[in-house]
Amino acid sequence: MLNPGDEAAPGTPGTGDDICPECHGKGRIGGAPCPNCGGGGVITRAIGGA
Repeated sequence: MLNPGDEAAPGTPGTGDDICPECHGKGRIGGAPCPNCGGGGVITRAIGGA
């Protein structure tokens, strides 16, 4: 499942997990799940120009 902050699907070659820049890894903003990471605190980013 992709969240708005993900650059690719989890497990895609050339990607890795990164701390969500919106909630700073907490998974929540103002008592609600972070809309950027879906409440997980991490997003999937491309690594090395992937």
